[in-house]
Amino acid sequence: MDFVIDGAHPEDFPGILEVQKKAFGIHAPRVNPEPWTRETIEELVEDSGQKTILVARAPEGRVLGSVRFAEIEGVVFVRKISVDPDLHKQGIGRALIQGLEERVPPNTHKIHLCTLLQTEGNIPFFLSLGYRPESVLPDHYHHADILCFGKHLNPSS
Repeated sequence: MDFVIDGAHPEDFPGILEVQKKAFGIHAPRVNPEPWTRETIEELVEDSGQKTILVARAPEGRVLGSVRFAEIEGVVFVRKISVDPDLHKQGIGRALIQGLEERVPPNTHKIHLCTLLQTEGNIPFFLSLGYRPESVLPDHYHHADILCFGKHLNPSS
């Protein structure tokens, strides 16, 4: 499948929310997906002022996936990684994470991301990209159990 990884533009926002809703919605009823499926355009616009948003875009412009991230004191925090579930296993998620890693600020020494513990397929995916489990947060965001990963970019001396 052909796609490019690029910075999100406002015209991508409806597609981002559509993919996000579909991607998180497949995990019901194991976890309540509503906190991740009911985001509005206005909330996304606000979030875009605080985070970098990357999209995987098909040649005709359709959004296939997205990821958001922000750097705080040398650590990049990753949020809301989503790929259209009909397009899983086609390299889109991997390309989004690699695109993020290529765009982190130069002072970044670590990338931190979390996934719902109930989304078992995400765990081997992040492990394959060099991320290592760091913590389990029971009853965390919206009462979901979260598994957090880290990847060190510049080893400590």
